[in-house]
Amino acid sequence: MTTFIRSVTTQERAQSKIILQQKAREAAQKIPLHLGIDRNPENRSAISRIPIPRGVKGEEFTPAVLARPLGQPTPPRPGQNSPIDRRPISERVADFEDYSNALQRRQVYLRTYLRPYFQEWKRLVHYKGKSFQSNPRLFRRDKALYFPNIWGQTLSECGDGPDGGRDTTPVLKGKISIIGMQANEWAQEQVDTFLSPKDNPELQDIVSRNAPLVQRVDINMTKDWMASLLVKLNRSRLRKNIPKERWDRYFMIKLPRDIRRGLSDETRDAMGLLNSSVGYVYLVDSSCKIRWAGSGHAWDGEVAGLNSAVGRLIQEEKTSALVAPSKGQRIPGSANYAVV
Repeated sequence: MTTFIRSVTTQERAQSKIILQQKAREAAQKIPLHLGIDRNPENRSAISRIPIPRGVKGEEFTPAVLARPLGQPTPPRPGQNSPIDRRPISERVADFEDYSNALQRRQVYLRTYLRPYFQEWKRLVHYKGKSFQSNPRLFRRDKALYFPNIWGQTLSECGDGPDGGRDTTPVLKGKISIIGMQANEWAQEQVDTFLSPKDNPELQDIVSRNAPLVQRVDINMTKDWMASLLVKLNRSRLRKNIPKERWDRYFMIKLPRDIRRGLSDETRDAMGLLNSSVGYVYLVDSSCKIRWAGSGHAWDGEVAGLNSAVGRLIQEEKTSALVAPSKGQRIPGSANYAVV
């Protein structure tokens, strides 16, 4: 009797697996090839819903003002978006054998390898690649979304731990962080129009007067292993150009070609990072929420808007810290995350 029950259960599992595979095949066949390769067939980012140019000759395009919060809906955790796969072998094998996951991987690989090489460069024609205009005021704390955890190596002389890298989430928690993300010197120049002492001396004064509550964080992105190797070989040059107190907050990451590892297309879309050849700036509060964002070269009013946003966020964090918390309540901006 027991043997009969086991055989029936095994047959049911095999039959349900076949049905799921058939449904996955039918769903995949209904998706046109150009939609499977292009993540943004409507010329609007799939997740953040930011208008993007087609990249065709003679097109007129003006970056829209950022009207919706950027980021992911769930709080970031250390270990997320890491290129290191810590899953047990049994889970990896099950994931590899799953047909729906195989279709998803196939779609991602098609998108990655068949994407036109100069697609992002063509979009630089429009206002030097600016993806959007910064939001005129802070996103409300209860409406704002989270900055994702990012794993990468740093310039720290003390090393980056046993895995050879660090997570950004412990660095961002409890602080007001001004994050610059760039992948090349062109993008670095764009970030500098927002953050450099030459273009924004007022911001340097704000950061120095409110340290360590306010901090600068840099994320250097590379698209392939060759660029990643060049960045690692030029560490000494980077250390000469960057103040020593910022070395442990200068992250170097490699953009992945995998659906699970690293900063995927979906995560970048959610945070509004639509062109890896462009520089981006994010203002993140003590709970890792994106409250303000900018892209490309700073336009008139955006530098002043960033400084004003930082000032308002500092006041908000200090005011929140003065409110007497109830038992177990979290205190934004405080090193003591819970009151017992």
